[in-house]
Amino acid sequence: MEQKSRSRARPRGREWRAAAGVSMLACALLAAPAAHAAPTPTAQAQNQARAQAPAQAPSVEETSTADSHAVLVNPERPLDPIDYVPEDLVEVGGTGVELVAPAADAVEELLSAARDAGHDLVAESGYRSYDRQAELFRGYVAQYGTAYAERISADPGTSEHQLGLAVDVGLASGKCSLHRCFGDTPAGAWVAEHAEDYGFILRYPDGHSETTGYAYEPWHLRYLGPETTADFAASDAATYDEYVAALETAADVVSEPLPSFLPPEPNPTEPNPTDAGGEELEPVRQDLSWLPRWLLEGTARR
Repeated sequence: MEQKSRSRARPRGREWRAAAGVSMLACALLAAPAAHAAPTPTAQAQNQARAQAPAQAPSVEETSTADSHAVLVNPERPLDPIDYVPEDLVEVGGTGVELVAPAADAVEELLSAARDAGHDLVAESGYRSYDRQAELFRGYVAQYGTAYAERISADPGTSEHQLGLAVDVGLASGKCSLHRCFGDTPAGAWVAEHAEDYGFILRYPDGHSETTGYAYEPWHLRYLGPETTADFAASDAATYDEYVAALETAADVVSEPLPSFLPPEPNPTEPNPTDAGGEELEPVRQDLSWLPRWLLEGTARR
């Protein structure tokens, strides 16, 4: 399936992003893709390593770089370049669905594990080029008008599918395909519980359309990689948009210099400075206690 039916609540300007920061803390392919073989023993070993990967937050630069697994793209943050094409697209197990290689490996592992658990899942949609997305969007505008088209389809250059890191999964039977009722099926519940084991997150969770710009999509998985997924899962963020807003705000705070009138950090080899009355002055520290615990710990790790 080329295009999923998507109901989107359009964010107003940059208000959703500001709200998230405050609440948290403030195209065609260049070459024909190769068929992607079934996971090899090496791939299985990589999957085991992925499951044991330590949590690690991405840098702010990585969340803004198109070829990073951690890039954030949404209606307010289009891709740069707008017609970006991933370099390492491969086919997922003879399905015709394309993803970047690490995401393809991971989704094959996920689908295999789902089958072992009794859920017959398939990959329904993956990479879509800018040109294909533009073609689809124009068709919806011609058929329904711009307002409705923007509720059911992403503007070209703002779709996660253009990254080659997003995959829509569904039941092989077609039941609840690309509908919210997929989340109510046993298979949908399994996906929600285990996606992070394979480096994916549920990108558009229920009840957060004001932040993400999209309605609940239990079928839409976004590959972030094992380290970022683990860090996101350990955070207080409900959406990836909030998570990135928190990282950006923290980076701004940490990089902000202390006012010049404050005394310098004490030299451990010298006595602490004293005031005019001879009392020792307390060392000056930036108060970061208002930052979320998970972000403070991540800052300390780096």
